[in-house]
Amino acid sequence: MNIIRIEDCWESDWIALKTILYQNDRGDILRWDYVERAGGRQDSVIVIPRFKESGDLIMIREYRVIFDRYVIGFPAGLIAEGESAEACALRELKEETGYTGKVVCVSPLVTLHSALIKDLAYCVLVELEEGATPELQRLEPTEKIRVYRVKRDEINSFFEQARAKGDIIGGAPWMVLTAIKYL
Repeated sequence: MNIIRIEDCWESDWIALKTILYQNDRGDILRWDYVERAGGRQDSVIVIPRFKESGDLIMIREYRVIFDRYVIGFPAGLIAEGESAEACALRELKEETGYTGKVVCVSPLVTLHSALIKDLAYCVLVELEEGATPELQRLEPTEKIRVYRVKRDEINSFFEQARAKGDIIGGAPWMVLTAIKYL
């Protein structure tokens, strides 16, 4: 594969639509459209908050305007200029859930949807003390988030209840459920 050029198609304050013109291994010239964050790459974090002893997880139910529905997920956000993945994870956890914790594991940068979106994220496992109580959330005006403590053995039924309300299950929580059940 050989990239010939990248064309800027459209850009807003937040996203940019691009087209890649490339040559495949057979010599065919092909096009591929994708989306990236405006202004170039800005990495993000997905925070997986887990209570130390019980293994319970914190999940969020967040209204997502692009779906006009709620999505079940983990706290997440963009890493600010000069901020580490660890610091961003703790900041987003506190802002979106009110909880604080200790970072115990940070993944390498992972792709979230490599066929459509040029976006990379760190998955950050944060351990919470069993008796931790959350402070007030500090949500942005665009955020509407409800926080849930979900027992490890009740994740599947939590998802079933959410789907019954019309919610969408995010990919990261679904992968965690799958790992718990089958690995």
